[in-house]
Parts: sequence; C-alpha cells; structure tokens
Amino acid sequence: MLRWRAHQTPHDRSFMNPRSPLFLALAGLLLVACGGDRTDDPSAASGVSTAGPTGASASGAPSADVSGTPGDADATTDGSALGSGAGSASVESGPSGTGAGPESGGQGSGSGEPTGSGEGSEPSPGGSSAAPACAPIAAPVADWYAAPDGQVGAAGTRADPLPLALLFSTQGPVAPGERVHLLGGTYAGHFEVTVAGTSAAPVVFAAAPGERAILDSNVPGEAEGGLILRGGNVEVHDLVVTSTSPVRGQRQSGVVIYGPRTRLINSVVHDTAQGVSFWTPAVDAELYGNIIYHNGFTGPTRGHGHAIYTQNREGTKRIARNILFFGYGTGLHAYTEGGHLQGFDIVENVWFRTGASVPGSSTVGESDGCLVGGLQPVARARLVGNLSWGPAPHSRSLRVGWGGSVQNEDITLIDNFLVGHFSAQGHWRSGTIHGNAFHGTIVGMEPEVYPDNDYAEALPTTNRSVVHVNAHDPGRAELVVYNPEGLEEVEVPLADVLPVGAEYTLHSVMDLFGSPLRSGTFAGGSLRVPMGTLPPVQALGDPASIEGADDPGAAFGVFVLRSRCALWEPEERER
Repeated sequence: MLRWRAHQTPHDRSFMNPRSPLFLALAGLLLVACGGDRTDDPSAASGVSTAGPTGASASGAPSADVSGTPGDADATTDGSALGSGAGSASVESGPSGTGAGPESGGQGSGSGEPTGSGEGSEPSPGGSSAAPACAPIAAPVADWYAAPDGQVGAAGTRADPLPLALLFSTQGPVAPGERVHLLGGTYAGHFEVTVAGTSAAPVVFAAAPGERAILDSNVPGEAEGGLILRGGNVEVHDLVVTSTSPVRGQRQSGVVIYGPRTRLINSVVHDTAQGVSFWTPAVDAELYGNIIYHNGFTGPTRGHGHAIYTQNREGTKRIARNILFFGYGTGLHAYTEGGHLQGFDIVENVWFRTGASVPGSSTVGESDGCLVGGLQPVARARLVGNLSWGPAPHSRSLRVGWGGSVQNEDITLIDNFLVGHFSAQGHWRSGTIHGNAFHGTIVGMEPEVYPDNDYAEALPTTNRSVVHVNAHDPGRAELVVYNPEGLEEVEVPLADVLPVGAEYTLHSVMDLFGSPLRSGTFAGGSLRVPMGTLPPVQALGDPASIEGADDPGAAFGVFVLRSRCALWEPEERER
C-alpha cells in the first residue's frame, strides 16, 4: 500500500499558542465579556457557517467549546517541518462540534417556534445579532445588449439589440471595461469570444438581471465547444450553457477556456459532452459559483466527460464555490499525461454523486468527485474547505496523485469535510494536511502521521449545514445541508445573513428554474429547508439515469437562496 510518511512537529500546547484550546477558550470568554460576536481573521474564508450550540466558529465567534479546533502542525516527507498553514476551526450545526469546516462567521443555531409559513424562527438567546435592514441591490448598467434575434447594424440598446456573435467578436463594438447584457431566450450556435479586456478593465458578458440566457450548441457543424473563451480578461456571468441534442455522444463540450485571467461566474453548465474545459493557456483564470451537472456520455466500457477538466503550468487557477454533481465522469478532473499540473487553488467547492449518470445504481460510484493527479508531477495544489457527500464510507470522493511511480511535489489539504473514500497515490515530497474531517475509507495515507484531522470510517451521524454568501451576487447564497438524522425539514440559521423582512426564494439544485421549494418574507432566526421532496434531475435524453443509491434523497441537499436585498456577510477574508 502506498503511504505518505512524514516527521510531525509536536504541538505547542502553551497558553500563548493562539491555536491551543486554552488560548481559544480564554479568547472566547474575553470576546463575550467585551460584547463582541465575531472576530475577523484575514486568513479565513468569507463563507458563513451554521454553528450548533457547541460548535466553534472558524472566525473565532464564541461558543461553548473549542474541541473542533485542530492544530496546525504540518508535515513533510523529507522530515523538515513546514510553517503553519492558513487553516480555520471546524464548525458543526450538530451538537458534536467536531470535524473540520471550511466556513467562517458562525452563528447560533436559532431555536424557537417558527413564525409565518415556515419562513423563519426566533433566534436563540445566544445567537449572533441579526443582519442589517434590507439594502436593495442596484442593477448593473449595460453598455450593450444582445438578443437571440439581434440584428447587425442595430444600435445595441435593449430596444434594438445586436447579435451575440458580433459582440463576442473583435469585429464588434465592445471595448475594454464595457458590459454586455444578454436578454432572455435561447441563443443557438457555437460561440467564440475573441474580444479582450485588460487587467484593469475586463469585458463582462452577463445575463440581463432577472432573465435567463441559454446558449444551446445543438446546431449543425463541428465545434470544440458551445462557448469558447479565447480573449483574455473576459468575465462571463449567469449564463446557462447546454445542448439539447438527442444524441449525447454527438454533443460538444460546454465551455472551453483558453484566455488568460478569464472568469466564468455563477453560470449553469449541463448536458454537454464535457462541462468546462479549463486549459493551460488560461493563466490565473477562475471558475466561481458555477453549477455543473449531467455532462458527458456513456462509452463502450465507461463514462466519458467531466464536470471540469483542467491543466495548468503558470500562475494559479482558482476553482471556488462550484457545485458539481451527477454526470458521466469525474467532478473535478485535474489530470494530464504529457502536460502540467502546477498551481491550483481548489476552494470551498461541493461535489456529490459525480459519475452517477452512468446507467445503473452504485454506492461506490463510477468516478471520483475530485482527482488531482496524472502522469506528471502535481505541484502547488491547494484544496481548502471543500465539501463532499456519498451514501457510503467507500463512495468515491477525493483522489490525489495517480499511479505508483510519479514523484509529485506538494499538496495542501486544509479544512475539507469529506464524506466518502479518500485515496493518495504516487510519491510526495511534502504534504500540509490538517483541519480536515475524513468520514470514509482511506487508502495511501497514514492517519497517525497527520493527527490534526478527524478520522471516522463511517458516515456522519449529526446534521450539519453550511452557508456560502456569493461574492459576485449580493443577493445570492448557497446552502449545503447534511441530514443523516433524516429530518423532513432542517433549520438553517440565517439570522446574520438574511435581513428580517427580506423577500426570498429557495431552490434546490435539482430544480433550479422551477417553482421554489420555499419563498416568502424572512421573519428572522432560521429557515426551514425541506429535504428530499424533489426527485433527482435526470440527464437530458436519459430519464432513468439517476436511480437507487445515485439519489441523495433526504440525506443531503444543496440549495440556492436568492433575495432582492443584499445578503450580509462578514468582512471579506482571503483563504
């Protein structure tokens, strides 16, 4: 069996060690005495977690115990100690407070009787202060408008829009720093973005506020993808990219990215040959907040096509807050045979049941949720605060390295909450591994070498919920709910996220564009989230693709919360 062997630097358990339990407990008491309800740690993330009565907040918010605060000693395979990593304490919505969490800004669990039609409940006496009053969100101003029936020679206004292909082109009128809104409707075609912005003035393409712009590549002709981003310093927001072709094996990839410093943000990519192809020339590019599912197709021997397929050499690709599920291949596939795997920040993503679109039900799964490894060395790869779920401890979740002979450089795993199987392959010069919760089987890593993690070869037994406030849409948050207790509704504390009196909608990722699971006016405290009330979304053209163990049911769910009021979040922090 492959193992990572390392020398572990002993912990300093003295009072002056700021990560020691004694220091954290006394700091929490001092914070309460001073009337504060949070601190801002510049090394923590900007997400908001839902801490239970005894959960320790990753941001340092006071709580009844700090047993979930892992140490920060790192280890290297050459026997030398690394400096402390930028980790954060775990936050559980259940009673245990154990395990590592990616979230910051914990708050009380929010107990009490519900008010209204289940929109909220009174916050518990120990909870954080409520979010500020509703601050309406100002709509961004567009310089140009596109429409499915836009005409060449038009003025480019909402009333007289241009064709999208022209606005994507260097032959069009779009200049650096300008914003293009896509009016609602279906844009059929294969689109290529060659226009470019600058680092200081990117070009932005976004769906017009409140409208759904769909790019459908089901048209005659061959193309590398439905949307190809070649120009640098371009941002794409809030689009839906898909293919309605009835033959899955004849579809193109969804989004193909080559442009340096490009950003694909808060978009939905589904039912294409491969969700996002994120290639080496896209230096310092980013994928953020995208929902990617049911991409790929079934081949003669296995499934093909991944949610995200990526390689990198220069700079650092950032892959953050994406939600990856179902499909015919791996969720996040950072793999190469002759290319490069250097420089990835993989932060606070969610993956579950990737590969499940392949016919038949399986608890193990057909593919990993995330793979970082190949036939070339991995270097500068950081996985921080990611969340995964599987129906069994042996369900495939995360694999780092590939094969037994590759000499990889370094890997960082901090504050990940992984439910399912973890595998490490190949040889590694160094590993920074702490603050993680491994709920599943492990191959290729010796837990005793990395003691500053929680290990359990069993599924979690207590509920847990995480709230990520979206960095690019002030009225949006993603809710991730683990429900091993099997409740019909789970109360997710939102007292310091959603303003009292704010109108909201809540959708499951299983039905993003249908009727909301819940809507109304927030009364404060917690939001009751229905679990397992929707059937799983099926692959287009394969209505029985998700069945049996493929379906999380009531055990796990991911939801999108939207409001016309700006959601509140702690001061932005860099992970």
